[in-house]
Amino acid sequence: MNKNDIKNTNLLWKSIADTRSLLLTRKIRQLRVSDLISALNLSRSKFFRFFGNMNIILELVISEELECSYDLIARNLLAGLDNPHLIAELNLLRAIYLRKNSILYNYYKGILSLPNRYATLIQAIAAKEQQLYMNILSKQRNHMAKDYSHIKLLPLFQNRTINQ
Repeated sequence: MNKNDIKNTNLLWKSIADTRSLLLTRKIRQLRVSDLISALNLSRSKFFRFFGNMNIILELVISEELECSYDLIARNLLAGLDNPHLIAELNLLRAIYLRKNSILYNYYKGILSLPNRYATLIQAIAAKEQQLYMNILSKQRNHMAKDYSHIKLLPLFQNRTINQ
């Protein structure tokens, strides 16, 4: 790793931490590029050169939050050889842990009201969560042979579903 790689890695981790802090006080819908640029202490050109757009940094933060929540879910899931209620238990823990995380809760609570410019973010996060969910199922011994590709995770904390 050269000096520039280390500098970029440090910038990335600092940007993720600063964006996370910003998302603890604001909803995604209220967030503007100028807010991120200010919080990250970057010039506009450096922000766009480094991240491309706002969805990229938001995806990094939300994905990291999802990974942490799913790690907790996996640790708290009763891993038995014959758990006939595995999916129900997994869905319950999913609702509990995603509700406890204010960034994820605000994301899922406001997902239906996000403008179209967030479509790639929504798709990326849905794919990430689907992968994490399936990963937990695949690690359960009695569920390894089953095909869960038909399972589509429903958005949480709202009354209607997203058309994808």
